[in-house]
Amino acid sequence: MWDVIQDILINVLLILFPVLFYLVFLRESVTIRQNQWVSKFTIILFVSLLLTMLFPASYTEGFSYDLRIIPIIVAFLYGGALPGFILIGSMLCFTLTKNPDDFLSNLGNYLFISIILTKFKNFYHRQTIYFKALVISVFYMIIGITRLIYVVKIESAVELSFIFYLTVITWVTLLAVIFIIENMENQLIMQRELEHVEKMNTISQLAAAVAHEIRNPMTTVRGFLQMLNSSGTVSDHDKSYIKISIEELDRAQAIINDYLSISKPPKSRMEQFDLTKVLHDSIQIITAFAAVNNIHIQSEIAPSLKLFGFKHEIQQVLMNIMKNGIEAMDAGQTLEVSASEIEGIIKIVIKDQGCGIPKDELKWLGTAYFTNKENGTGLGLAVSYEIIKRMQGRIEVESRVHVGTTFTIHIPAHPKQAEPAAEQNS
Repeated sequence: MWDVIQDILINVLLILFPVLFYLVFLRESVTIRQNQWVSKFTIILFVSLLLTMLFPASYTEGFSYDLRIIPIIVAFLYGGALPGFILIGSMLCFTLTKNPDDFLSNLGNYLFISIILTKFKNFYHRQTIYFKALVISVFYMIIGITRLIYVVKIESAVELSFIFYLTVITWVTLLAVIFIIENMENQLIMQRELEHVEKMNTISQLAAAVAHEIRNPMTTVRGFLQMLNSSGTVSDHDKSYIKISIEELDRAQAIINDYLSISKPPKSRMEQFDLTKVLHDSIQIITAFAAVNNIHIQSEIAPSLKLFGFKHEIQQVLMNIMKNGIEAMDAGQTLEVSASEIEGIIKIVIKDQGCGIPKDELKWLGTAYFTNKENGTGLGLAVSYEIIKRMQGRIEVESRVHVGTTFTIHIPAHPKQAEPAAEQNS
């Protein structure tokens, strides 16, 4: 019996080594693992499955044992249904070739296992690592008990103690694989967060220095435009263009200030303004950009919306999110913008029909320097999140790949900390 257990321990190495090799050298994103037909994750688990089935531990002539269930469980939990069913299909093909008598029983057992794993995968990933281990332990112990009952029922010559040892070894190996994957994933998340913090500190310091150099020529240009506007040699028609140029310079100045707010929020004053007008103005400005990309804009803005906040900043947030939505869509699609007030909360919804954002990337939205655009910096959304946060609001994002993304902005019409200031101004 101990010779057979040594063979099982070799199977353990055939499971652990490919998983470790993948996590160290071939790691890929969750989106690729779940959506690609032939991801590195699927290939590695297929190799583990094949090796453990090629070198099983044989106890008697009619009884052999391997750890095929481990790569299949891991595939469903950390890869998704696609890798899981690929591995089950491969396992069934191998069984049909080598042990056709076991095909139907394997087909029934593993289809049942696949249904259970698919159903409770989302619940599993919402738990802590220790609760995950508990859930998997209970799940696998049920499988082990059914195997034990089956051996007793058929009056097999296999010793029950041997079945117990195999079950424990498989259970411990499965937990080891799960702990390795979870710990490596957590380390990757911490590493990414550290990189983002370091980038943020470095670039924020650089931005503060560069902003000073940019402001000086902008101030000079604005001064000459004001002088030109006040001179009698400029026609009224040309003055309208000068006025637009001055307004755009002021908006650029506001944008620079907002970029700096990532590291040091400015002490700008909040004011009450007509949000309905700001929304319509923002849509009008972005319409030209949408027309160039053959994108339609539909809007449903409630009349007379008032907001106590940062007027220029909120326009920047709207422009940034609408521009991102337009850039994510193909020609002929529609960007929807709506705004309303419910019980003192302003709700602004910007919905596009673009390529969507993968689920594993949604949590990074609003983090400085994270972007999924080829030439993006990630600062736009970071500034937008910071602005809404300063106005005591929040941004919610819902997205489906190849369907579209919806940004919902919730802002109190009268922030609590602003009420004393408002009374003082009055």
